[in-house]
Amino acid sequence: MHALRLAAIAALVVALCACSKNGMPLGSHGNAAGYIDMDKVIDAHPLHVQLDQLQAQITLLNGQAQNAPVPQTDAQRQAQAQMEEQLAAADQIFQAQMMQRRAYYGQREAAAIAALQAQTSGQATPIGTQLNAQAQKIQQDALKAYGDYQKQLFTADGQHLQAVARQLQQETGLKIAARRAQLEKNETDYQIELAKQSQTQRLNLKTTLEDLNLSQDQRQQAESQLANIETREEAMINSLKSRDNADLKAYEDSLQRDAAARYSAARISAMNDTNDKLKARQKEMNDQLKTQLAGLGTQYQQQVANANAQLENNPKTRAQLDKIHAENQAQYTAEFSKALATYQQTRKQLVAKYSAIGHMQFIDDAALQNEAQQLSEQRRDLYSKIIDQVQAQVGEVARERGVAIVFTSIKGAGHAVDLTDQVIKAIAALPSPSPASSSPDSAPAATSTPLLEPSGSRS
Repeated sequence: MHALRLAAIAALVVALCACSKNGMPLGSHGNAAGYIDMDKVIDAHPLHVQLDQLQAQITLLNGQAQNAPVPQTDAQRQAQAQMEEQLAAADQIFQAQMMQRRAYYGQREAAAIAALQAQTSGQATPIGTQLNAQAQKIQQDALKAYGDYQKQLFTADGQHLQAVARQLQQETGLKIAARRAQLEKNETDYQIELAKQSQTQRLNLKTTLEDLNLSQDQRQQAESQLANIETREEAMINSLKSRDNADLKAYEDSLQRDAAARYSAARISAMNDTNDKLKARQKEMNDQLKTQLAGLGTQYQQQVANANAQLENNPKTRAQLDKIHAENQAQYTAEFSKALATYQQTRKQLVAKYSAIGHMQFIDDAALQNEAQQLSEQRRDLYSKIIDQVQAQVGEVARERGVAIVFTSIKGAGHAVDLTDQVIKAIAALPSPSPASSSPDSAPAATSTPLLEPSGSRS
C-alpha cells in the first residue's frame, strides 16, 4: 500500500500544480499553500474498509500458498507429482482450445468485414479474395515457368550424357579392337617363327617316314618325335594366347574404369552447371515475385484503406462493423467463460482426487495466485477510485480556502494551511457506497471484452 500511496501523492501534486501553473489561483483569495495528511485522509475514506478487506483476503491467499502442506511419504509425493502433471496437461489443453477459438473468431470477423467491404464497394468478391487469386496466379505462372526451364535443362543434360556415353563406348571399343588385332598378329608371327624353327627337323622326320624300309620301331620313334614337335608348338602358342587374353582383359578393364570416371566427371559437371543455372533462375524468379507481390500488397493496402474509409464514413456500415465486432466478441466471450469454468472445475477435481489418493489436502498454487491477482486488481481499482475522489475533494476545499497549491507531505510544509480535517469531512459527506459496489468479492463491472484472453483469467 505504501508504494501505491507514493504514486497517488505524486499524481495529486502534479494535478494541482497543473491547475495553477498559468497564474490562476485555485481559490478565490490569494495564493496560499496548504497540505494534507494523505494517510489520514485515505484511512478516513468510507471505502477504506473494503480496501483493508481486500488486502486481508490477499494476505490470506498468499499465506495459504506459502504454508501449503509438504508431502511426507513417497505415496504423497507421487500423488502430488501426478497431480501437477495432469494440471499442466489440463492447462495446455485449455490454452490450445482458446488459441484455436481466438483464431477462429478473428478469421470469421475478418471475413465478415471483407464481405462488407466488397458489398459497399460494389465488388463481387472481397478485396483480399481478388488479390489472393491474382497472387496465386502469379506464383503458379512463375512456378510453371521454372518447372519448364528445369525440364529443359534435365532433357539437355540427358542428351549430353547419352552422347558422352556413346563417344566413350566407341573410343573404348576401338582401343580394345586395336589391342586385340595387335595381339592376334603377335600370336600369328610367333606361330610362324616356331614353324620356321622346327621346319628342318619336321622335314627330316617326314622324309624318314617315307622310307619303306623303316622298321616298325624306327617308324614309331619318328612319328613320336614329329608329334612331340606339334604338341610343344601348340602348347607354346596356347600359353601366349592365354597371356594375351589376360592382357586384353586387364586393358579392357582399365579402359572401362577410365570411361566410367570420365562419364562420372561429365555427369557431375553437368549436374553442377544445371544446379547453378537453376539457382540463378530461382533467384531471378524470387526477385520478380517479390516485386510483383509487393505491388499487389500496396494495391491491397490502398484498396482496404479506401474501403475502410467508406465504411467508417457511412453511419450504416459503421453500425454494421460494430455489430460484427460485438457479435464475435460476445460469442467468443461466452465460449471463453464456459471453457474457463470447465477448466477451473477440472483443476478442482484433480486437486480433490489426488488429495484423496495422498490422504492430505493439496493446494492448487495456480488457482491461489489467480485469485490473489484478481483481488489485487480489484484493490488497485478501488484505491484509484479513492485517490480520484480525494483529489476532487482536495480541489474543492482548496478553492474554497483560496489555496493555490496543496502539499501531501507534512514535512517541509512551512506555513501551509492544514486542510486534512476539512478534506476528511468532505470525503465523509460523499454518498455511501452501495452493497454491490462495496463488496470485496464482487468483480468490477465488465465493459468491452477484446478478442483476447481476459487479463487474470488463469494462472
